[in-house]
Amino acid sequence: MAGTNSLEIEIHSLFQEGASIEYVSRELVAKYEKNEVLSPSEVEGLCHFLMSSGHFDLLKEFLINCITKDKINFFPVGFFIESSFLMHDYLTDEIIDVAESIIEKQDFESSSLQSQLVQTFSTKVAREKTEIQKNYLQDRLGKKTRLIEQLNHYRQHQLIDQEESVLQQLTKLYPQDLEVGLLKQAHLEKKADEILSRVISRKTLTRPKSGYQKTPENKDFIEDFEKNIIKVSNEIYKTYPDQLYNLAILAFQFELYESCLKILDQAPHTSARDWLKAEALSEAGRFLDLLKLLENLEEEGSDNHELAFGVAYLKAIALYGLGQKDMAIKLLENVQQMVPFYRSSEALLQDWKTS
Repeated sequence: MAGTNSLEIEIHSLFQEGASIEYVSRELVAKYEKNEVLSPSEVEGLCHFLMSSGHFDLLKEFLINCITKDKINFFPVGFFIESSFLMHDYLTDEIIDVAESIIEKQDFESSSLQSQLVQTFSTKVAREKTEIQKNYLQDRLGKKTRLIEQLNHYRQHQLIDQEESVLQQLTKLYPQDLEVGLLKQAHLEKKADEILSRVISRKTLTRPKSGYQKTPENKDFIEDFEKNIIKVSNEIYKTYPDQLYNLAILAFQFELYESCLKILDQAPHTSARDWLKAEALSEAGRFLDLLKLLENLEEEGSDNHELAFGVAYLKAIALYGLGQKDMAIKLLENVQQMVPFYRSSEALLQDWKTS
């Protein structure tokens, strides 16, 4: 590619001197026509420049002179056809015949494969382009398969860093691939479950306090913020659905519980999403909806004893909110008996018993 770099430097130097595009184009053609032999990179670079500057007549004349004087060992059919069409807005049968004759005699070169016009009349080029695309897709599929095999290997052997690295490669190479998207979602769910398990094991299943306080002074700001966060969620739920969970957490921290629930309704179904939804329903005082959700969580996590404590804790809150004080106290006492100092169970029991 040294020829291309040299050409770029020369073009830049001429423009630095204040030369016009017309002058630069003719100067370059005159110079390169003096060379006895031209490299493929030189021809391609000059053709690109002449096409971009709109000097199709110069390009066509340059190519004909080169092939006539045997300066090149290949003919860039694509540039020849594109410039001929742009000059007259059509292709004559004679030009097409010349192009097909050259294509049959020489190896494939990039300009003919890149030209849509050439592919409309040359079945040979069209077949080659299809074959190249087919091989490209097969190579991509093969690479994806190998990366997924590596991912599964690292996952089975709990090699976390390597698993993360391969998943990043897959996401970067195949951003729109459904299978890769599902693998990424499964990975996020696994991380969420691991975090949840660690939190439960420490018996501190409480949401972080943001220190945020609603006041009359910030009412307008909060209303605008709520409108904007809903607007953003509506814009990204199709393109970046995995980001909705983070957006819902933001709404939750600002105590915008109804907005949090609206966003979660659009978010992908994961255990982390369901748990946040349960917390938001509790904070919003929607206790009937909370009980229905907890029933589902209880069924799905029937084998997870630690998760059962969280379900029982929220169920007690829901029952108390619905006026079932005795049942709520009994259920929370059972939780406290199994896991002393679980969340704020001790304070809640004291408050409920004295109220």
